[in-house]
Amino acid sequence: MLRIGMTNPPFILEHLKEIAEVLRHPCVYSFLHVPVQSGSDAVLSAMNREYTLSDFRTVVDTLIELVPGMQIATDIICGFPGETDEDFNQTVNLIKEYKFPQVHISQFYPRPGTPAARMKKVPSAVVKKRSRELTSVFEAFTPYLGMEGRVERIWITEIAADGIHLVGHTKGYVQVLVPSTGNMLGTSALVKITSVGRWSVFGEVIKILNQVDDKIASNRRISSQVRQDKCSSCSSQNESSACSNEPDPSACGLECCEGKITLEEGQVSWIDRFAEDINSQNVIGWLLRKRKNQLKGVENDVALGSKKKQEWMGGNMGEWGVVDRALLGGMLVSFLIILALLIHVGFRTLSTK
Repeated sequence: MLRIGMTNPPFILEHLKEIAEVLRHPCVYSFLHVPVQSGSDAVLSAMNREYTLSDFRTVVDTLIELVPGMQIATDIICGFPGETDEDFNQTVNLIKEYKFPQVHISQFYPRPGTPAARMKKVPSAVVKKRSRELTSVFEAFTPYLGMEGRVERIWITEIAADGIHLVGHTKGYVQVLVPSTGNMLGTSALVKITSVGRWSVFGEVIKILNQVDDKIASNRRISSQVRQDKCSSCSSQNESSACSNEPDPSACGLECCEGKITLEEGQVSWIDRFAEDINSQNVIGWLLRKRKNQLKGVENDVALGSKKKQEWMGGNMGEWGVVDRALLGGMLVSFLIILALLIHVGFRTLSTK
C-alpha cells in the first residue's frame, strides 16, 4: 500500500480529478494531509499563503465527493500575529463543520529572520487559551462512531505501543488495533470492528489474506501455461526436431520442451524465478550469486586493463619513432645538466665557507 503525504491546496487545485483517481486505486490509501492553518482569509494573507479558504474547501469537498471513504487531516496554527477573536472563531467553525479525524494544532512560534517574527504578537496567554479551546472542540468529535460491527480490510504494519496489539490501517487509513496472534506483520486481513475509540478502533481478525503468495502463485500459473503453449506449438510444427538437443533453424529452434527453458522465456519470467527464490527464503543465496557475478565482471575489467598495460610497457624500443627517441634524449640531457649545476653550486658554497 502507498500513502500519499502532505500537500498544499494550490499544488493540486488543477489536478483534483487526477488526484482522486490515484486515491481510488486499490493499492493507495484514501487519505491525504492538507494543511489549512487558519479558517480566516485575513490570517492566510498575513501568512503569505497562496490560497484562500475557498480553495481549501474546494479541495476537501471534491475529494470527499470523488473518493469513497476519503479521510483528510489538516493543520492549524493558533495565535498568528494579528489574529483576532473573529479570525479564531472562523477557524473553530471550519473544524466543527468538517469534523476532521486528525487535526494537528500548534501555537505560533516566531522563527528568527522571518517576516512574522517582526509582527506584533498575540499575547501568550491568549494563544494558549485559543489552543486549549480548539483542542477541546476537536477531541469532542467521535469520527469512528459508525464503524462498530463493520467488516474492513486492513494492512498490518507495526506493533502497538502496548506490545499486545498490532496496528493496521483501513483503506481510509483508520487505525485498527487487533490482538497479536502469530506472525501477522506485513499481511493483509479482514477484520470485524468490535469497538471504537477517539483515536483508533479495535477489531478481531476474521481471515488473513496472503496477497503476496497469491500473486506469486498466479505468476507461476501464467509461466507454466506459457511453457505448455510453446511446447505444444513446437511439437505440432516440427515434431522431429522440437525436442532435439541441437538448435533448430525453424521458429521453434530456441523454444522449450520437457523442461528445457528458452532464451525468450528466461527473459520474460525472471520476476517469477526471483519470487520463487524469495518465497523459499533463498535471499542470501541470490545475493551471493549476484555478488559473484559482479566480482567476475570487475575481475574481467581488471584483467583487460592489465593486459593493455603489459602490451604498452612491453613495447620494443626499436619500434619507437625518431621523434620519440629525440624527446627521450632531450629529457635525459636536461636532467644531467640540472644535476651538474646543483653539484657545482654545492662545491662553491662549501669553498666559500
